[in-house]
Amino acid sequence: MYAIIEHGSHHYRISAGDRILVDRIKADVGAVVTLERVLLLGDGEGAITVGDALAEARVTATVVAHRRGRKLRVMTFKPKKRHRRALGYRSQLTELRVDDVAGTGVTRPKPKPAAATAAARKPTPAAAPAPKAAAAGSAAAPEVVSDETAAEKPAARPARRASTPRAPKAAADESGGAPAPRKTARKKPGEGGDKGDGA
Repeated sequence: MYAIIEHGSHHYRISAGDRILVDRIKADVGAVVTLERVLLLGDGEGAITVGDALAEARVTATVVAHRRGRKLRVMTFKPKKRHRRALGYRSQLTELRVDDVAGTGVTRPKPKPAAATAAARKPTPAAAPAPKAAAAGSAAAPEVVSDETAAEKPAARPARRASTPRAPKAAADESGGAPAPRKTARKKPGEGGDKGDGA
């Protein structure tokens, strides 16, 4: 049996005999403590219990030792201000040995009947495969489609047009030969709002 507990805003997955490090507990070495915030309880065979059924679940542990975590070095620095400060920090921890995981409401899943299990494993009959094409060099056999199969098939999507840029159409000459050259009107100086006009 295992349990997931919450202690000091951390979650731990524990079972009987495990050793864990938690935040410092005010208890003497050798004392027995109870961890009551149980979030989940499982029997190891797939059955789990959560919610209101865990109101009476308890995890008991023995205090093995009080320890300190590894040292963390913190350096603060402000450029061009002559500010330098070095700090150190070590967590206050307690080592616990889990003695017992007890709870109520754990129920094992009911075994399914053998007939239902066999029916679940049996593959569903697939649709008949389409006839294979004839060998190379001969005409392909026509595909036979029944009314039921035709009703199940979705409607064919229309083919998409290729997105190629179109060339501009040039006006053909009256003689039907090559397209006529394009004529552009040139502005004369002093016409059409040029800067140089004297109007």
